[in-house]
Amino acid sequence: MRTFSVQHLIDGLCLMMLLCSCADNIREQSADEIAGRVARSPQTNAQGFLWHAPDLYSSQYRTLFFGYDTLKYHLLATEHPESQDSAFRLLVQANYGGNLRHYELAKFADQSTRTLSPLQHFAERCQLFNNLISSCLYQDQFALDLSASDLQRARLTGLNLVLQSPSQAYEAIDLPAAYIQGFLKAVGQ
Repeated sequence: MRTFSVQHLIDGLCLMMLLCSCADNIREQSADEIAGRVARSPQTNAQGFLWHAPDLYSSQYRTLFFGYDTLKYHLLATEHPESQDSAFRLLVQANYGGNLRHYELAKFADQSTRTLSPLQHFAERCQLFNNLISSCLYQDQFALDLSASDLQRARLTGLNLVLQSPSQAYEAIDLPAAYIQGFLKAVGQ
């Protein structure tokens, strides 16, 4: 008899959500469809509202460790930002196995870089794999501050960047042009 752990159940639910999202691919939706999917919620400090764009996903299969490394990311806007440079954020959640990563920078297509703001880091589980290698599954959450002008420039071409440490490049992230246009439309920019 095979037993299932809570982690197996969570992994199965995540896989189902990923498969369901494939049927409704956000990357192929129009700006109006994206605008209709942007959620508005009150801020925890009662200082206005937050707008959350729908989540985008990226994954890469790695045979040696636990399966898929995944990224979940979306745009966020605040109603009353402290400055125009902090009006928008790209929030990212990275789930990966193997060596600890140091997500510190975002490198843009024009080769400029910006510092990422760490929000959370923890090891979900550590274990011995194939009786040979001890490794951990990690989850990192971080943000990239974007200005209104950053998104205005990217609304026709999309936004592409690479997440990296000072010495190593990790995953690439892309925000399609229609995604950015729909988000800006929803927040009234």
